[in-house]
Amino acid sequence: MAPRLPTAPRNGLIAALFVVMWSSGFIGAGLGTAVSSAVTILMWRFIAVAAVLVAVQFVIRRRRLTLRAVMIQAVIGLFSQSIYLYSMFGAVDLGVTSGIVSLIDALQPICASALAGLVLGERTSRRQWLGLGIGLAGATVVIAGDVGLRPGAPPWAYFVPFVGMVALTVATLVERKARLETPLMDSLAVQCGASAVFFSVVGVATGQAAMPTEGQAWLAILWLIALSTLAGYGLYWYILQRRGVTYVSSLIYLTAPATLIWGFFMFGDAVSLLSAVGIAVCVAGVALVHSRHGTGGPGPEEGSPDPAQDPDASRAVLAAGSDSRCGPSA
Repeated sequence: MAPRLPTAPRNGLIAALFVVMWSSGFIGAGLGTAVSSAVTILMWRFIAVAAVLVAVQFVIRRRRLTLRAVMIQAVIGLFSQSIYLYSMFGAVDLGVTSGIVSLIDALQPICASALAGLVLGERTSRRQWLGLGIGLAGATVVIAGDVGLRPGAPPWAYFVPFVGMVALTVATLVERKARLETPLMDSLAVQCGASAVFFSVVGVATGQAAMPTEGQAWLAILWLIALSTLAGYGLYWYILQRRGVTYVSSLIYLTAPATLIWGFFMFGDAVSLLSAVGIAVCVAGVALVHSRHGTGGPGPEEGSPDPAQDPDASRAVLAAGSDSRCGPSA
């Protein structure tokens, strides 16, 4: 008997957990960059997590991947982790406010959904486009209520976060197009290994490769490994494989509101009334994207294949129930 697809309440719980874990990266970045450089934190974050994952998956468990799978996962890691994070952190270092960076990052769902239709043939309904538009408006309101522009950023610096936003979109489409059956933890091991190499090269080239000595820096690194990399990126690929590009990308809209809430409870950061209104608009937009005539979850025509009508989808559901996949953040 084939396993049942996830129910709407379970989908909602997984989506909410993803938003919390993805947004945790911004908090971890704040903890780490307060005492060390962004490149140093990112370098040692990926060295540590790659060492553990590679040892567990390919030494202890003796997992084996084809050369094609390794190459594709390495490319996905370079785009979704290395370029994405380096661009976002780099823009802030250049003087662009984190609010503006978050706003540009919020364009990712629109970009991903548009390209998913062209590259993958995944249909985005009018209702979903409306939800994406509402979500973007809500994200804009959230940032407008929180951002305080800092002078001094060169005009070209505002292009940098666009590079990261496009990189995450490219990684999403590559993973979807490749249709690999690589288990999640194997994928993360290769992706994090590629990012460890990338940031090590950058760290050595820029003189920022020294191991951190401050306890807060290592607290931030452990925070980023557990919450952002393993949970955040793991859930991103898990949801993408099962719900489609539009569904998972729309959750990015909730990152800025979730980050504000993190900041309020951890650092006492105030949340303005305007931001609170924006949070409500974001939630409404994402709920519209995820609804299916009021029953929750995108229908088969919106990127989630119907196992009853698609034999390939039925086999994919059966495989999902038997493989080891159990489930890309700042």
